[in-house]
Amino acid sequence: MENKNGKYFKYAIGEIILVVIGILIALSINNWNENRKLKSKSLDYLQRLRIDLENVSEDVNESVTDTDRKYHQALLTLEALETKKLLPTQREDFENYLKRYYQFQITVQNTVAYNEMLSSGDLGLIKNEWLRTSFSNLSDSRDFIIEVNQSNHNAYRNNMQLIEKHVRYHVQNIDTDSTKIKVAYDFDAMTNDDLLVNQISNQVYTWWDILRMYKRYQKEVNIVKDSILIELNRLN
Repeated sequence: MENKNGKYFKYAIGEIILVVIGILIALSINNWNENRKLKSKSLDYLQRLRIDLENVSEDVNESVTDTDRKYHQALLTLEALETKKLLPTQREDFENYLKRYYQFQITVQNTVAYNEMLSSGDLGLIKNEWLRTSFSNLSDSRDFIIEVNQSNHNAYRNNMQLIEKHVRYHVQNIDTDSTKIKVAYDFDAMTNDDLLVNQISNQVYTWWDILRMYKRYQKEVNIVKDSILIELNRLN
């Protein structure tokens, strides 16, 4: 009886050990499978973030170019009014400035995947803490640029009377797809309007400041974009 009880006891212990081992193996396989899914999801997000940043980079490059053009057109307009001389070679830029006096850019390309991760609680899938912080900083920079542009857009549009008393806008070819705006203006009267000249002087600085913000944002975007590629190469 003692031998039989000993055999049963050993057999029961063996069964328990096998069951425990089986459970541990199943848990290990399940954890491995879950980690594989999370890694795959993380890589997918990183790929989408990379594509988003490519689009953002292209958009901000265009914004830098456009803002730089507006800044120099405003600077040329100010110099022409202060010197009371408008050369034929300057006329196109001068008139383009009058057409786009209050047109500040109030849309900036967004990082769709980052916002999706933020709303779904998946941001932790980006294991690189620096990258998580960088995307948060990019989002803050984007919001700030939009806010500044919107504020300036509203402010200068509300002061359109300074321009409108000297300028008249004419729509050309209204029945075609190539509609253009032509401006008629009294240059001499504009040169003698101190309020107008001061306003344009203020706007020259405004465009310079916005250009500076875009260039800083452009640099931030490129750094994060390069870091995403490094992270993808590391994980692959």
